[in-house]
Amino acid sequence: MNVIKNLLLVGMLCITTAFANDVSDEKENKEILSTLYEKVIVADVKRALVDIKSLKKDVLNKNVKKSKENFSKLVNSWKSVETFYLLGDINEDFIDTPRYIDIFHNGNEDITEQLDRAIKSKDELRVVLFKNSLKSINALEYMLFSKDIKNIRENKITLAILNKITSHLNDIKDEYIAQKQNFLKSLKKANAITINTIIQNTYKLKEWRVGDIAGFTKKYEDNPDNKRAEYFLSKNSANAIEAILSTYKNILDNEKSIDYGDYLIRLTDGTEMKRLRKSLRKSLVLVKEIKNDDFSNSKELYENINTIHVVLFVEMLEELSINAKILDADGD
Repeated sequence: MNVIKNLLLVGMLCITTAFANDVSDEKENKEILSTLYEKVIVADVKRALVDIKSLKKDVLNKNVKKSKENFSKLVNSWKSVETFYLLGDINEDFIDTPRYIDIFHNGNEDITEQLDRAIKSKDELRVVLFKNSLKSINALEYMLFSKDIKNIRENKITLAILNKITSHLNDIKDEYIAQKQNFLKSLKKANAITINTIIQNTYKLKEWRVGDIAGFTKKYEDNPDNKRAEYFLSKNSANAIEAILSTYKNILDNEKSIDYGDYLIRLTDGTEMKRLRKSLRKSLVLVKEIKNDDFSNSKELYENINTIHVVLFVEMLEELSINAKILDADGD
């Protein structure tokens, strides 16, 4: 058990074996996966495309207030896409696409200085915005909340960023649609990819998005700082966490349909999944209590998210007799 707990410090997992007990009704298993694919995966990326279209319209109209409001909507829908992003496991050409859109915990460069230089420069936008990081949602946040989109140059840079993110989202949507049957072709592989994708982001949620900010992690123990939050400038960090938790709820605790949590309950005695669902629901209540991205009273939220992580990473893997191996250490 100590070895397994040590693995909690490592992010990326690769599920290498199928469940100990196959689901007797493959048809039902396929239907659950198909519903998950359409109602969560494809639906979320389509929602992100709707949100970014509205945001682009506001930027074109130089409407500062509405642009900021619709940025919050885009953060929410994008985090849902990122949380359950399994396209890279289906088609490896798309492994890095989320990193083109979002650079949180991906490198240590200061994009604010580079964007400031891009604004002052007389060079064409394709020259000054040559890096993917300068066309990310993080760069977009800086332009919308630290710069003036009524300024011609700043408006053009903001639109260029929006166009690039839109292009990536369209690529993701089109490839998801194209790959659905390939995903469902092997239920063994589809289940392994699904479990792996659900698990791998729980560590980032509890450590990067709550623990580091509130001073609960070893790296920042007793040294809280709200400026470490994912969307500190726009105060959308709690919004992002809520989107991640809501995505997990859609996958594992969906009242509207039989979900993947129900599937996992059938493979176990159901105790751990019920514990996870309780912590998930509590976390969604607690994250709404965070005001103005102040994480100073987020201990209970952290503990409940940690329960979600432990249930998925340790207990469910153990119960399902899945053999996990480290694929890659993911972090700073």
